Amino acid sequence: MKHRAQPMNLLLIRHAETTWNRGGFIQGRQDSAVTARGVHETTALITALAHEFPSVDMVYTSPAGRARHMGNAIASHFRCPLSVEPLVQEQAFGDYEGLSRVQLQRDDPTSAEALFSMDAAFTPPGGESLACAAQRLLSFIHHNLAATQNTTCCVVTHGHILQGALAILKEGTPDNFPRYAQPNASYARLTLTADRCDVIQWGIATHLRHLSQT
Repeated sequence: MKHRAQPMNLLLIRHAETTWNRGGFIQGRQDSAVTARGVHETTALITALAHEFPSVDMVYTSPAGRARHMGNAIASHFRCPLSVEPLVQEQAFGDYEGLSRVQLQRDDPTSAEALFSMDAAFTPPGGESLACAAQRLLSFIHHNLAATQNTTCCVVTHGHILQGALAILKEGTPDNFPRYAQPNASYARLTLTADRCDVIQWGIATHLRHLSQT
């Protein structure tokens, strides 16, 4: 692997709010439309990024429409290439996709607690564990991004897989993943070299404070 001349600014971004986020439904590999608030969140995020970073060299996005909405907007603003990357898509929740979290908690409280609070190794029926999903995202970062010479890159991904990946980067294990929950359209800033990835700050969401809570 060619060694990087300088560390990359790596921004891990959660997509903006969708109708299923607002309704409390489990999305995973399913999709729903970005809400009006989500559109405003996207604008606010891009304004914040433009203030912090003079340029973005590349945007990578999950294939989900909600992530591509954000990825397209960032790439358009910074006039940089966009690449759709299946490795950064959300954890597959299998049979739970399309259910509301309230419904899952009512019908199967043990599984709901494992999935969202307790057990990164828990695998939903027909899905994948958070531990596996997080390693998939980290593999993309370490094996794909670290080999590039880009200065600043954005990866638009999803809330749950981000929790697992950040937990591993910060603590060496995904076990404490609920601690790393981030709101829609927030981001984490990392530095990436050929042999290490460090979390500088996570849950950055000050750009969203002015938005209405409705």
